[in-house]
Amino acid sequence: MLFRMPGHIVKCMKNYRGPPLQTCKYNAIHRVLDMEEHLKECEDYHKFTENNSFQMALSVRAQPIIYDEDAV
Repeated sequence: MLFRMPGHIVKCMKNYRGPPLQTCKYNAIHRVLDMEEHLKECEDYHKFTENNSFQMALSVRAQPIIYDEDAV
């Protein structure tokens, strides 16, 4: 069933006529109206934050390169 989910979501997005839904950043299968309420209950969000993945992702993230145009 899981391998058929992306096709199902695309089909449903085309036919959906309700209020706009947001996609959960931690599980793309989740479509929700209120992201704050969803994150309180989202198992994937809790797994992400409990495993310190968020802190690791921030520490590995490359800093933006700032070019000094006057130095050229």
